[in-house]
Amino acid sequence: MLKFLKTFHTSIWVVMAASNFLAFYFAYMGRFDGWFWVPALLLGFECVVIAANGWKCPITKVAEKYTDDRKPNFDIYLPEWLAKYNVKIFSVLIALEILIVLVKYLFM
Repeated sequence: MLKFLKTFHTSIWVVMAASNFLAFYFAYMGRFDGWFWVPALLLGFECVVIAANGWKCPITKVAEKYTDDRKPNFDIYLPEWLAKYNVKIFSVLIALEILIVLVKYLFM
């Protein structure tokens, strides 16, 4: 079950990371069409879910039932350093995206 959860969690992470970079790219390019809003709304949903779960992915809470391991990457197939700083890294990127959107949207 833990392998399934790690694979599922990693798959979701890949989709969310791709959404983050797509939203960042489209914001930087000033393309505020559907190609921007789909990943941006997905990111907004992710932020709400993560915040509502104490800044942890809800999959982490489920995976905790299947192991005593609590390394940062016990529940996902990512390098330990990336799993450890994942929320901080993407929080900075999302803040930059919001800043870019505000600047581009207000001054275009």
